[in-house]
Order: sequence, then C-alpha cells, then structure tokens
Amino acid sequence: MELKAQPGMAGTGVLQRIGGRLGYATDQQHIPGLLHGAILRSRYAHARLLRVDTTRARSMPGVRAVVTAEDVPGLNRFGIVVRDQPVLCEDRVRYEGDAIAAVAADSLEQARAALEVIDVDYDPLSVVDQAEMAEQMAPLHGESNLLARDSLTRGDSEAAFARCAVIVEHHYQTPRQMHAFMETEGGVAIPDNNGGVVFRVGCQSGHRDAEQLADILGLKLSQVTVEATPTGGAFGGKDELTIQPVAGILALQTGLPVLVHLDRFESCRVGIKRHPVSVVMTTGCDSQGRILAHRVDALLDTGAYASLGPAVLENFLDHATAPLYRIEAYSVTGRLVYTNNGVSGAFRGFGGNQATFAVESQLDALAEKLTMCPLEFRRINLRTADEPGSRGQPVRWTAPPTEVLAAAAASPLWVPAGAAARRRWLTGTGMAMGAQGNGLGDGLPDSGGGRVSLTAEGRIRLEFGFADYGQNLAEAIVCLVCEGLGCTACDIDVVLGNSRGPDSGPTSASRSSVLVHGVLANILPRWKNLVRDQARSLTNLPRDELDCGPGGLFLDGRQVLSYQELAEKGQPAEMVVDSSQAFPVAPGQDQPVGRYLQLQIATVARVAVDRLTGRVRVTDLHHITAAGRVIYPPGYLGQIEGAAMMGLGMTLTEDMPTLEGRYLADNLDQYMIPTMHDAPDQRVDVLDNTPTTDSFPVRGVGELGIEAVAPAICSAIEAATGIRVQRLPVDPGYLLSALCAQEENFS
Repeated sequence: MELKAQPGMAGTGVLQRIGGRLGYATDQQHIPGLLHGAILRSRYAHARLLRVDTTRARSMPGVRAVVTAEDVPGLNRFGIVVRDQPVLCEDRVRYEGDAIAAVAADSLEQARAALEVIDVDYDPLSVVDQAEMAEQMAPLHGESNLLARDSLTRGDSEAAFARCAVIVEHHYQTPRQMHAFMETEGGVAIPDNNGGVVFRVGCQSGHRDAEQLADILGLKLSQVTVEATPTGGAFGGKDELTIQPVAGILALQTGLPVLVHLDRFESCRVGIKRHPVSVVMTTGCDSQGRILAHRVDALLDTGAYASLGPAVLENFLDHATAPLYRIEAYSVTGRLVYTNNGVSGAFRGFGGNQATFAVESQLDALAEKLTMCPLEFRRINLRTADEPGSRGQPVRWTAPPTEVLAAAAASPLWVPAGAAARRRWLTGTGMAMGAQGNGLGDGLPDSGGGRVSLTAEGRIRLEFGFADYGQNLAEAIVCLVCEGLGCTACDIDVVLGNSRGPDSGPTSASRSSVLVHGVLANILPRWKNLVRDQARSLTNLPRDELDCGPGGLFLDGRQVLSYQELAEKGQPAEMVVDSSQAFPVAPGQDQPVGRYLQLQIATVARVAVDRLTGRVRVTDLHHITAAGRVIYPPGYLGQIEGAAMMGLGMTLTEDMPTLEGRYLADNLDQYMIPTMHDAPDQRVDVLDNTPTTDSFPVRGVGELGIEAVAPAICSAIEAATGIRVQRLPVDPGYLLSALCAQEENFS
C-alpha cells in the first residue's frame, strides 16, 4: 500500500513548524531580568591550561558573572555512558571547542566582548588526529585511547571461509556527519525561589538531564526541573547535555535567568557528530550464492569524550552481523578510540546505517562475482519471519522479509530511463535492504510511563516525559486517545518533556511510539472507568451504559455530561491514572540479546551521474517499509522521507573532515546539506501483516528511513557507471576519473 498524506491531515504542530510560528526555548527573549551567556572555547585541539585570568572580563560593561572550573558547585563532569567530559576544563583541553570559561552579561554583545579579554595561556600537546594511530599515542584519558573493544561471533568462520567458492573483501569508510538542526543548541536556566533551577531547553531526556544537572550544580534532584520545550530538531545531537550546565551555573551565580544559545559557527565547532567509521569487511559464499562466512574489523572515532560512543559501537556490531540474512559463521569486531577530533555520539541510525552500507555493498559484490541478480542473491539468503535473529535471539517482525524484497523487485523505478537522458547523464537503479530494532536493547534498563487526567477546565490531559522535536509524537498521541475514548482532538491537551511529570525515559532509540501505545492501552480503559464512576454519581445514570465521546459522556447517543461539567462538579483528583511499563523484550531470556521488536525497509534508488562533472543526482527513492501499524500518516511519511534525506546527505555531500584536530568547515556555506533542490521524488509503501490482536502492533520509525539509503544509492551508481563506491560521501572527482579511465580503455 502506498502511503499518502491527504490534505487536512497535518496537525497544528506541523503547521506551526512549517510556518515558523512554533516557539522554541531560545525564543524566550523577554523573561524579566534575562541575561545572556557566552562560552570561551579552546583555540587548540589538545593543550595544557597553564593560566586562565578573568580579571579584565569581570570589569567589562554589563558583565554580571564570569565562571571557570573553580566555580562548578558540584561534579565537573558529564556524560551519559561515561562522565568524562568537563563542564569547564581545569587543566587540559582535548578538542578545539572545549569549554574553558563562561560569562553572563546584560547583552550577548557584552558577554562576547568579555570573552575576548579573558587571558588563557596554553601549552600545546601532540594531537591525536588519526584514529588508526590513536592506540599508539599518549592517552587522552586513563591509560589508553582505546575506549572500548567488542566482538560478536558465531560458528567457526575460518572453517567456513575455507569452504567458500567466492570471497570478497573491501574497505569501507563513512563520514563525520553533522546534525545541522534548524535550531542550534540552546535554552534558558531560571533560578527558582527555593535555591533551585528550572531549565527550559531543547533536549531529549528531561529526567536524565535533571539527574546529571543536580550532580553538577550540587543540588538535590528535587531542586532541578527540566522542561524539554519543543525543539527545532535533535536527531541524537541533543541527547547529551549541551548548554545546560553552564547556563545553570551562571543562573545560580547571578540569581537571574540566563539564556545561552550557540550560533551556527559554534554549533558546527562543538556539536555532536556522527561517528566516522573505517571497516574492512570480508564475506564469502558457496557457488549457489549461500553466504557461509563473514568477517568484520571496524574502527570508530569517538573524538575527545565518550558520549554515547560505546552504545553506538554495540549497535554497529549488531547491524554488521547482517541481521536480515542467514550466515553460517561470522566474526565481527569493533574498536572505539579517543582522538582530538571533536566529539561524536548519538546520531539518527546510531551506527546501524554505517554497518548496513558495508553489508549491503558486500552482497552486491558477491552477486556480481557470481553473475547473479542482486535481488535473487538476497532472496536466497533472507531469513524467514519465524527464524531467530543473527545472534540466535528471538525477534518479532511485522512482515516476512521476502515480501519486502518482492515489493522492492516490483518497484516502477526498475523501468529504464529514456535514451535521451543518457547522452550526458548516465542513469541507473539499485536497491538495498535494512533492519532496525526498537528500544535500547541488550538488556539495558528500558521503561517508560505516562499519565492521563482531567484538568479543571475539563480537558483530557496526557503527560509523557518524551521530548517533542518534530517527530509528530503529540499528533500520534492525539490519534490514539481519540480512537480509545471516542473524543476529538479539541478535547485533548498533550504535555511532553517535563521532568516533574512521568518518566518516559530518553526520546531516542525509536522507542517513544512503542511505549506510548503500550501505556495508553493500559491507562485509557482504566481512566474511562473512573470517569464513568464520577458521571454515575453525578447523574444517577447506569454506569455501564455511559460512554466517552466528543466533549463529554454519552448515553444512547446523547450527551448527558460535558467534560467541563464533570471537572466542575466531580472530583478531578480521583480521575488520574498513571502507568509505567518495561520496553518489550523477548520472552524466556535471562539476558536479552539485541532488540526484540524489529522493523525493516527496502529502498530502491534511481540516480543520474553527470559524465562531465562526476556529480550524482538522486532522482527517485522508493521505500518499502514493514514497521507495523501506521498511527499518524503525515508523521510516518515525514520520518521516512526526512531520514532518507539525511541518508542522501551522508552519501553524497556531508562530511566534517579534520586537520590536526581542527574542523575544515565552520558553517553551512562549507558544509553541504541537501536542499529542496536536491530532494528526489519519494514514495513510501507500507507492508503490515500485524494482526489486530497483536500485543505490539506499533513500531517507531524515526531511524528506519536512513537505514538503506546509502547502499541503495551506491548500487544505483554502479548500475549507471559500473563503478563501485566504498567511501562516503561519494567524491565526484573519483567518479569522473574512473569514468575517464573507462572511456580510455574502451577507445
């Protein structure tokens, strides 16, 4: 089924975003007494701090506070996995952009002027800028630059390789991609009247942030409130703390609210990036095309601090086992190293799409060696829906993988382009498949809760701890509540992201939709019963014959009590239902492995390659998705198509290369993200065989659309030119040289 968003389906939040009318935390410029904060960043990628003198800055006009590491009230460290990053550096900087000092002033111009007169003496140290050499160089932390090493094995891979008829080995490289969100990192810290701080900020987990901030500020958890306001994009880049610690310290120092908002230059310099990956992959099959052996050796550059690097490595390795395909034996190993190359962390796809690029490219290479159709090669090796996963774990699909492949094979994009288009432009079509799991996985603590209540104004209030950064979660909640209670969107208020409300866990790992659906399935029937009890006591009508509907309670199709009347005359405090549930994991496992709830995609790409310049234009993308029930079609389409555009950027244009630890781009005029001009025609199909009685009919699709885009585009480039690309982003100069070499060979 092709999914199309019909006119009028877009919710209010979507229209506000499109029209530029949605207020972000960084728009709060009119809070009484508001000060502006600015942060002094390191000029060096690696150096000792010999002296930080703030004397002149403190006497500058408009300056209210200047802080350094000595002014951090509590723990001067943060990090989700490893707390290894200083809020303000004490004696050493580890990347160009490390925070050294911060200023709060009456205006941003005054704050920046004060930064200019802070005197810092550095003793430059050798820069660890090559991930391949990191383990041989002086450690940035502890005793080694090797942060993590992990392996996944199955069977005897060496014996399996010995039986292979065909073996291919290639070296793949993926780029350091930037999130490039509309709203750069920022927010406001507001002192309360009890010695605490309220943060209004763009983030991905208000509860987790509050815990870290309490430790940094030396406060009790009850003194820290985080309001995760609507955010102009996150994609993992706001999973870690960004400006919150500095804003909080300045707010406590001054007793006034402080706004800190990174401009685009600063965001480019210090924002989290996608892990660049270098991976050698060796894969072998028998003469019939059955994959027997698979070996992976990967190196991930996490930069100066751990961030979520260890979890990214885990997810990369999971995807590198080729979860969609039967492989008799594999040996998959990855290393994660510290360097002085900025900081890498969470990014949409979370390491999975880097692995899928290499895996799917290997399958194409094997099919070519066997002179076999790449789709037929995949069909031979695809798992069935009832088989265990690549690590032997139970998995739950929403459609058989072979059905997804068959739908991709039937795509209209396989029809060749017209001959006229091939004079200058070489056209080709390719495809790739990908699998994505929901949830944190591997037995990590993973749960989330929500609440439903009736407000004093007679509104049905739904509260979740998830953040709203454009994923249409609020609209999906409204759809589910309307379905469950028979009410309309006008009856509902959705409140997201307040650390004083229910803890839903982080807004990451495509877990929100699954937990929202599960929690609502639990709390809405219970709440409906409480409302019926209240209505019965007020109307003396039969409880079991009353039902919720638009605007109130109904009997035999007639409204007998409005929600407003119920709130005014009843007991709203007795109409509150909370629930929390663990994220679904496979039954019968002492230690869960991988991710139980799986979804899949096949992406078919058509490209045109310019014979004169080597540039690639993606003209069409066709996505076949198997991700359970669609709750809110505009949101589903937006997630798949938006993620695909991020994948297109990673494939063709986006990279933040470094030289001696320094980024070579500092703004979007040098870092090329795809624009509407580059956007291909996209079609999204949905395959859903999930029965209505299924316990888990819903999946989160925030990362699915990026999974197979890169290998599909590279497959299409090969179909057009005969040239296989193994390094991203695709270099037009490389393609042009290879095309010229081909023509010379033919002449």
